[in-house]
Amino acid sequence: MSPNRRTLIVRNILTLGMTVALCAWSKQIPVHTGWQVGGSINITLAATLLCGFLAAELLSHIGIPKITGYILAGVVAGPHVSQFLDFGTVAKLQLINEVALSFIALHAGAALDRALLSGRTRALVLNLALQSLLVPLLVFGAIMITAPLFAFTAQITQPQLLALALLSAIIAIARSPSSAMAIITECRARGPFTETALGITVAMDVLVIILFTGAMAAIAPLLGGSETKGWHQAGILGIELAGSLTVGALLGFAIRTFYKRVGKDHVLFLLFIAFTVTRLSELTGHQLSALAELHLTLEPLLICITAGFVVRNTTPFGEELEEDLMRISLPIYVLFFSVAGASLDLAALAACWPLALILAGSRAAGLALSSWAAGRMAGLPETECRVGWMAHLTQAGVAIGLTQIIAREDPTTAAYLTTLTLAVITLNQFIGPVAFKRALILTGEEGQDRR
Repeated sequence: MSPNRRTLIVRNILTLGMTVALCAWSKQIPVHTGWQVGGSINITLAATLLCGFLAAELLSHIGIPKITGYILAGVVAGPHVSQFLDFGTVAKLQLINEVALSFIALHAGAALDRALLSGRTRALVLNLALQSLLVPLLVFGAIMITAPLFAFTAQITQPQLLALALLSAIIAIARSPSSAMAIITECRARGPFTETALGITVAMDVLVIILFTGAMAAIAPLLGGSETKGWHQAGILGIELAGSLTVGALLGFAIRTFYKRVGKDHVLFLLFIAFTVTRLSELTGHQLSALAELHLTLEPLLICITAGFVVRNTTPFGEELEEDLMRISLPIYVLFFSVAGASLDLAALAACWPLALILAGSRAAGLALSSWAAGRMAGLPETECRVGWMAHLTQAGVAIGLTQIIAREDPTTAAYLTTLTLAVITLNQFIGPVAFKRALILTGEEGQDRR
């Protein structure tokens, strides 16, 4: 180890120690007035950013992805460990977290270059087809066979078990574009494998919503509802999907107009876009629920991914947009994944960890088998066939969002489904980034983005 690197590590350790001490001291100060509450939130945000950044820098010296460092810092700071971020504070930070997610989704869409993907159309289609078939099949079988053996699900009725297995099987193919984008950005990766992995990740998050609509219609009779009610819910999800893609396309052309007329200072505009999409989606959902009792919400993730993709592939401003997003990505990623770490439900993992391990293992096996088969059928290099599955382990927002839909139909099944899904997400958020970074190294695409 070089002297400069050793000095940097020592400096980061000392800074992290002083920051932790400051956090511990700040928690002893009584908070009474409104301005003290505001100051406490500001200190919390600053400390979370700094601790997440320093923890990631230290872990990166032993080859662990920085995103894992951000998540670990959030877990330690969160309500399940040190309680520096208690449940109330984590709830208050959710709006900032949702804005960050919209920003990351815009970045993911802007990184999808259709020119690079055009040569991988066969690989994309085969991966989507095989993964959406084999992964649910293995997960469904694993839950049906093993769930009755554990105390967590021993008391569930047969119809509820079928619903739990089917919905878990569909949710298992959901991905995390935010995690994938964070690893790609950190590794400065670029190339056909990177583009294919990101393309599959984004497309699968759209496909899972379509499959979920059909699953909701199928399980309605199992949960005591009517088939008509099931298809009504499926129709609402379909409207949400179509509406989100349409709004995203319109937003993409609006961004093009702004870039065309304003030659600089795009960063604040992009943050404004992320905030506006998040708030308008939330307000629209509340208004429709209040006026027409219609539970319909446009999905900010899909809106922003679509907008970024449109700008990248139908306008001359795609690379400029991606560069602008890259410039301010570091604090966004640190904050988002630190808060995500604090939000991870360790209690859910403790409640059903044996079944969660089986589910995560079945999912990984399905991804490995389908990625290898799709790669061989598409004629991809042998290395990509072997490591392709490692790019798809992480899960996040869409998977959690889908669990909330079933809560309106059957709260009991939803409780089991949410607990199990959160437990699997917790496992995959730690394993997935490490696996994806390793895949980028093995395919030789780490560090290939020279911009």
